[in-house]
Amino acid sequence: MNIFRRIGRGLKAFFRGIFTRTGLYVLIVLILAATAGYFYWQNRQNIQKINNPNQASEEEATALANKISKLMDLPKDEKPTVISVVDKEKVKAQPFFQNAENGDKVLVYTAAKKAILYRPLTGKIVEVGPVDIAPTTNFKVALLSAVNDVPGLDKIEATLKASVTNLEYSVKEKAKTKTDKILVIDVKGDKKVEADQLAKLIGGEVSDLPSGETASDTDFMIIVGK
Repeated sequence: MNIFRRIGRGLKAFFRGIFTRTGLYVLIVLILAATAGYFYWQNRQNIQKINNPNQASEEEATALANKISKLMDLPKDEKPTVISVVDKEKVKAQPFFQNAENGDKVLVYTAAKKAILYRPLTGKIVEVGPVDIAPTTNFKVALLSAVNDVPGLDKIEATLKASVTNLEYSVKEKAKTKTDKILVIDVKGDKKVEADQLAKLIGGEVSDLPSGETASDTDFMIIVGK
């Protein structure tokens, strides 16, 4: 009888060990699968943002507006755009950016003609002012069409004129560049913030001068491919 008891205890301990190890293996597999799934989802999100910068910009603007709305009343019935301060030295001559720091964000409401300088690091509003691009200066803009529709550039011009009053459209012609985007080029390389704002207004993106394209004698080049 003692022999059978010993055998029974041995079998019981053996199966308990199997189930314990199996459960541990299953737990490890589940943890690894969940981790892999999370990083796969995160990677897909990042790829979608890269492929759709407009969506990423809208998400950033919405998140930023939600934070700032707790500090002040914001214009209603208008989606804002966001500009990042990358080099404060290039914009400090403008009164609005006198106290700006790199990393600050500007929430722009073009219809309401209001801009809000916000510092994410401290969660504080630094400055509030009207939307303008160097109001004492007129900038020259070259509009180039990357498709066979040079007259279609009038739509881009009309969009800009609705929000910015100090731009001169000195060039309208066919581009050498082939693109399906709207590219905004800071020709002289010293108007990063203004280029960002122009790109936001027309749903484009800031770009270097494409190879094969000749720089115009203007402050900005806008190549329209859609």
